[in-house]
Formats: sequence, C-alpha cells, structure tokens
Amino acid sequence: MLESEIRISLFSRRMKKQSMKKLDGKNALISGGASGIGKAIAQLFLEEGAKVAVADLNGRLLDATVAELSAYGEVTGIAGDVRAMSDAARMVEVASRPNGGLDILVCNAGITSVMSIEHLTEEEWDAVISTNVKGMFTLVKHAIAPMKARGGGRIVTLGSEMGIVAVPESPAYNASKGAVIMFTKSIALDLIKDNIRVNCLCPGVTRTPLLQAEIDNSREPEKVAAAQASWAPIMRVADAREIAQGALFLASDASSFSVGSCLVLDGGFTAK
Repeated sequence: MLESEIRISLFSRRMKKQSMKKLDGKNALISGGASGIGKAIAQLFLEEGAKVAVADLNGRLLDATVAELSAYGEVTGIAGDVRAMSDAARMVEVASRPNGGLDILVCNAGITSVMSIEHLTEEEWDAVISTNVKGMFTLVKHAIAPMKARGGGRIVTLGSEMGIVAVPESPAYNASKGAVIMFTKSIALDLIKDNIRVNCLCPGVTRTPLLQAEIDNSREPEKVAAAQASWAPIMRVADAREIAQGALFLASDASSFSVGSCLVLDGGFTAK
C-alpha cells in the first residue's frame, strides 16, 4: 500500500469514528416525555441516533412535542397512563417495533406533591405513589422480554435529590422517590444476569415548564425565582439539558460498569 493510501485509510477511519453516535441503532422509550426533563432526554437521544418513542398522559402536548422533535430524528408519540398495565404494555410494544426489541427505557413520568401530612389526602397520596412508583413497575415489567430479545438493555429510573434528603411538607413525594431508589437497586441485582443494566438518575431543582409556572403563578415571582436559585450551593437551577446528559451517560456504553447506582445531579444540595 502506498503512503498516500495509508494516510487516506487512516483519515477515513477517524472520520467514521467521529461520525458514530452514542445511541446509533437503539430503540428507546421515554415516559413523561412531552415536556421538561423527559422532552430534553428525548431530544438528546434523537441527536445521538436513537429511535425514540415518547409516552405521555397529555395527548395534546404529546402531539406538539412529537412534531417539534421530528426535526431531530425518528420519533413516535404514545398517549397513555403508566399506572395502567395495559397502557404500559402498549407503550413498550410500540417502542419495540423499529428493530424488533427495546434497548433503552427511561422511566421519567412522575408528579410532585407539596403538602404536610396533616393536610395530605388519601387521594393525593395514592396518586403520587401510584404514578411515581407503580408507573415504573408497569413499564419495567413489560420491557424485560423485548430487552432480552436484543441481548440486553439499559433502564434509567428518575429519582430525585428528595429521595436522598427529605424536605418539609413533602411526605408523599419524599417517600415515592426514596422507593424509586430502592426499587432501582433491587431490580438492578435481578436483571444484570440478563445484561440489563439499571441505574437511577437523581436531579435537583431543574428549569421546566412546571417550575416556571410555579414562579409565574406566585404572588412574588422574583422572590420565588431567587429562592429556587439559592436552593443548591451552585446558586442556580439546572437546565433540563444538563439532566439529559446524565440520562445519556447511564443509557450508553460510557456507564458500562454502573449497576444499581444513583447519579445525583443536584448542584451540591445533598452534599450539605
């Protein structure tokens, strides 16, 4: 081989390596993906080459999100409720269609609750626990078989800094996210034998439409925004894209030795 041919061959290999995306050829399902952190994760996964199914309870918002995200890759919207086993089964089935299996599941769907135990109703407790905990059980249970069909997979659950450090007037939310962390560790031990790695992503306060609505609807928006920014030692809230980078790490080969771990992205909140 001539020297010039060798140089061309080496250049071609470097270019091919650079063009490889972290999730090329992967099928991914993201629950609660129509807004906020879920939407940011969906966009980043699409940019990294995955075929993404976005599931959400809000059908109208889901349609708008799918239309927006279609500019980044192959995306499908699935309207449904993660608390229902039949809906979860359908979400997994649709997400598995492109290549006959499922590679990545991100259990992001969840709701918040700010209410002291004295005023917390049974209905609100049930809604938070059912959505945040059962909503992961339903998806994971159905995702195992199509992940095995692909020779393994990656499951990312969404916990919270509040699953590690409790804050006042949030017993339902604190309890649900604490349960998510232990659920993650438990199934990680069960599923690693099938080459399915399970890890938990624990975000801190993050800039989302829900957080912005809290500011906008308050009597003192500037005061509320300042309080949110000062929540963590970093003195600002996270951008949803920053949290999405954590999900990408856990869903990719970069985290190959991570099993049952909690990746905490909280600006230093739990370090206090």
